[in-house]
Amino acid sequence: MKYLKVINLIIFILFFFFIINFYFSENFLQIKNKNRKNFSIYLDNEINKIKIINTKKDFKEFQDNSKYFKKNIEEKKFWQLLKTK
Repeated sequence: MKYLKVINLIIFILFFFFIINFYFSENFLQIKNKNRKNFSIYLDNEINKIKIINTKKDFKEFQDNSKYFKKNIEEKKFWQLLKTK
């Protein structure tokens, strides 16, 4: 059992050491920068492919919502009628 723990510890240390060395290596940094540039180019191409939806609706046009506010006045009248009875 002790041998297994020691072997696992050695494997873990070696694995961790290789990961750290690869992460800070020039090769990894070059690959990472290349992939980021390629992804940026890919995103730009995909954004350009998206179709823009044209609408005839003018969203700046004023909409009269006064009919919705009249309900409040009617409700107040309703409550006043209830109080009088």
